[in-house]
Amino acid sequence: MNWNIERRKPSSWQARSLVDEIVSLEPDYVCLTEAWRQSLTDFGGHAISAEGVAWSPQHPDERKVVLWSRNPWADVEPIEQLEAIGSAITAKSEINGNVVRFVGVCIPYHFASPLGVEPRAKPWTEHERFLEILKPLLARWARDEPVIVLGDFNRRVPRSWGPKKSYEKLEDTFSGYQFATTGILDEINDRTIDHIAFAGSFEVKRVYGKSAHLPDGRRRSDHFGVVAVLA
Repeated sequence: MNWNIERRKPSSWQARSLVDEIVSLEPDYVCLTEAWRQSLTDFGGHAISAEGVAWSPQHPDERKVVLWSRNPWADVEPIEQLEAIGSAITAKSEINGNVVRFVGVCIPYHFASPLGVEPRAKPWTEHERFLEILKPLLARWARDEPVIVLGDFNRRVPRSWGPKKSYEKLEDTFSGYQFATTGILDEINDRTIDHIAFAGSFEVKRVYGKSAHLPDGRRRSDHFGVVAVLA
């Protein structure tokens, strides 16, 4: 399960509604982006998080990435060189006797620039810098064990807007990986910028979206949720 919850406080009706829906799906793994340290406190299981860089004023408890698992995490490692640009954290989990590395990411959006740093970064430069640093890490991890990368990528796959150069950098960074979340998603009939990519012998059984709105029309987030069933 992968959802950007738009910095909603855990006590807000939006966050409570989102977490209730996530709980109802009984996921094995969850990645929240633009979340809070306490976002999944009442969910049980095991949560880890990475604060990431601030692009605008934020509360000390806000986290760019929260990763949750039913089982304990091992080898938890915030990725410092990416924390200064966007956010990323990695950890391992055992699935049916197999060790799988998970990587939660929040890749900078096109206008991202570290708060208080002048002059401001030019559009897409932080996005591209993040991908350049991530590339050798993804290649090394994929040589060692299966890998699942999930979070806010801030690009649709395949490309629909934005510079071709930066999209080609995304493709190059994820060379050897497959995206489960390409094209139009079932149930939501839309394309996502929140992705689930993987390296290793996984089979994609189903991928679908979950609405950002309640049935009465109230909006819970500016992103819809993404669910992937992998075998």
